[in-house]
Amino acid sequence: MATLSDNAKDAVEEGADAVNNAIQNAATKASDVTNRAEVAAIDAIDEGRDALESALICSKDAIRANPITAMAVVAAIAYLWGRLKR
Repeated sequence: MATLSDNAKDAVEEGADAVNNAIQNAATKASDVTNRAEVAAIDAIDEGRDALESALICSKDAIRANPITAMAVVAAIAYLWGRLKR
C-alpha cells in the first residue's frame, strides 16, 4: 500500500518531468526562432551588399560617361561640406 510520502514523491517527480518537458519545448522553439532570425539577417546582408555593388557600378558608369560633371559635383559637395564644418 502506498504511503502519503510515496504519493507526494510521485507527484513531485511528475511535476518535475512536466516542468522539464516544458523547458525543453521552450528551448527548442527559441532555437528555431533564433535560426530563422539568423537566416533572415544573412539574407538582408546579402541583399544590401548586392545593392551597394550595383550602386557602385552605376556610379562608375556615370562618372566615366560624364567626368567633368562628376568633378563639378564632387567640388560642390566638398565646398558645402567645408562650409557646414565651420
